[in-house]
Amino acid sequence: MMDAPAVIAPRGHSPLGMSVLERRAACPGSMQAEQGRHDRPTEYAQRGSNLHEVAARCLFTGIDAAESIGDDLDGVDLVQPYLDAVRAAHQRLGGDLYVEQQFELQGLNQLYWGTADAVIVAPPRLWVGDLKTGGGHLVPIRRADGSVNIQLGGYALGALQTVPPGVAIDEIELVVVQPRRGEPISTTMSPDEAMDLAGDLVNIARAALAPDAPRIAGDHCTFCRASGDCPALRERALKQAEIDFTETLPLPSTLTLEEIGQLLARADIVDVWLSALRNHAKGLADAGHEIPHWKLVNKRGRRVWRDEEEADRQLAKSKLAVGDRYISKLVSPTQAEKALKRLRLRPPAAWDDLVTMTDPGTALVPQADRRPAVPGRPPALDFKHEPEDP
Repeated sequence: MMDAPAVIAPRGHSPLGMSVLERRAACPGSMQAEQGRHDRPTEYAQRGSNLHEVAARCLFTGIDAAESIGDDLDGVDLVQPYLDAVRAAHQRLGGDLYVEQQFELQGLNQLYWGTADAVIVAPPRLWVGDLKTGGGHLVPIRRADGSVNIQLGGYALGALQTVPPGVAIDEIELVVVQPRRGEPISTTMSPDEAMDLAGDLVNIARAALAPDAPRIAGDHCTFCRASGDCPALRERALKQAEIDFTETLPLPSTLTLEEIGQLLARADIVDVWLSALRNHAKGLADAGHEIPHWKLVNKRGRRVWRDEEEADRQLAKSKLAVGDRYISKLVSPTQAEKALKRLRLRPPAAWDDLVTMTDPGTALVPQADRRPAVPGRPPALDFKHEPEDP
């Protein structure tokens, strides 16, 4: 049987949350620099959050991903391998399974809290699983120096809190399920490693809270909310962008293999800086500032039901069969419209009242773009939430 997870009141994402620990370790000054910055979760981060909710629901109810989101084949391909890994481990180890297990590490620092995707407590073994829905880069389960991934290790420290007092844990199994990058990867972590990691977390917190915490640029800048005006990122990008060409950029086909390798090595940090520039410019435009030669336009929205239950009732009155109204959930307005036309059925009389358009947000584009300009819509400030890495 699966025990219900411990209940801790939602507190958003900690500025020292497990998902940002690698960034805090690499750039201690990033925490204070991000304080009070706009939280701009990407569509990929939102997608990841939604799929995590699906995965948790499936584990709680015992269903497979296809039964929950059968019309989302990509989502099924991402969630089901994780469900399989968790269930296989639970069957192998026995014990108690905790889903979306919230924890706090007050003994290390009051800012340490988070949520582990899945934890299995089966003394003398502890199992910690983490779902990654992104595919931009492979999440390593151990770092270059051989130590465990800080995020996974932090979840392990939190999972240890679910172990009854006096019960010994000899080994902690850490598993990352990242379907876009292949099969699940795993490692085992000893109690001694856990103790060493606890000491590292104390040092990371101390460095991040220091008044003069340094800012250090690197690949970790990609998700940092303060990258738009980071002097360390600017300095490193300028240094990396130095190219020994006297006139113009050459055609890639004219470069030697050595030159290609050197330029590719420099490109990553420049890409990070350019991404920071775009995000900063979009934020300014959203706040109403006019950027020369650029404008805000509306992205393309999609039609959705205002009230799915009412839409279902009205479509049933139009004699649209259940099989045409549902896949695993009510079909979209566009799918329903196609089915009605195919079957030569009239749409519900209240069609316009049933359907609305999502707000897709805005995009910053060159003035030559044919879409009409729209005024900026500054987002609300979020002082607590940290966007999840995909």
